[in-house]
Amino acid sequence: MAKVVLVGYGKMLYSLIEGISDSKHEILGVFRNDRRKYNPFELFFKDIFNPSMEKTIIKSKKIYDIKGTSVNCDKFYNEIIKLNPDMIIVGSWGEKFKSRILSLIPCVNFHPALLPKNRGANPYFWVIYNNQKVTGLTIHFMNEKFDRGDIILQEAITIDDNETGFTLKEKTTKLARAMVKEFLDLYDKGQIQPLKQDEKYATYEAQISTKDVILDLTKSKEDVKRHLRALYPWADAYVKLVRKYIKVKNYEFLEPDENNKNKNAYEIIEKNPSYVTVKGSDFLIKIYK
Repeated sequence: MAKVVLVGYGKMLYSLIEGISDSKHEILGVFRNDRRKYNPFELFFKDIFNPSMEKTIIKSKKIYDIKGTSVNCDKFYNEIIKLNPDMIIVGSWGEKFKSRILSLIPCVNFHPALLPKNRGANPYFWVIYNNQKVTGLTIHFMNEKFDRGDIILQEAITIDDNETGFTLKEKTTKLARAMVKEFLDLYDKGQIQPLKQDEKYATYEAQISTKDVILDLTKSKEDVKRHLRALYPWADAYVKLVRKYIKVKNYEFLEPDENNKNKNAYEIIEKNPSYVTVKGSDFLIKIYK
């Protein structure tokens, strides 16, 4: 049975813990993102008074809480030497692993897309925003370039018409729980057959930026709806009206009538203290304050 160290945070880490526990493989320890976000003094009190989901899970399952401030720091390196795992499994992490760790032990990442497409940050947002119909989960070996290591396993996920970033993440992390068991079973049998990524199909997206949260009301109603679904729950959307940005948190789409169907996009149709109604290309959007 494989002995693993986990690195990660959030629902992906939780699903990997559950999947490895289901498969009876051994988790030697977890390195959680809290170690990077907070200094030791702050983390000591946070773990007592406001523990994260990761802290609560590893405490309830009596998993060793690996020390360090980075996957590239001396403390983490020494912890890996001491624990002597067969591999490091990564589920959600924004830090590049340097060669000292990568050359020491196999590192395997669970990337929420079908590599080599959708490399980079937050594929949950980008695959919906770009109107892709299929995404998935890729297990791949890690190297010093983000999301470019050899592929071990992949499974596809259909993107539904009303998919949001939240629902897609739920599907993907649920799939991770099943796939980690399949991967570790293959590892135990010596049946891992990694495949090189084909660079001609590669795409890359960056983190969501300020420009990515601003709705384009000149686009169709379906495009704007998809943009809103993609952003949820990662960020609030905004509409720029003259020199002011309006947050689009609670909203309603309406059909234009004879009086306003020929108005230009971004024209204000109605405004009061509770909401503002704005013309889009082929729709009205009522934005509640």
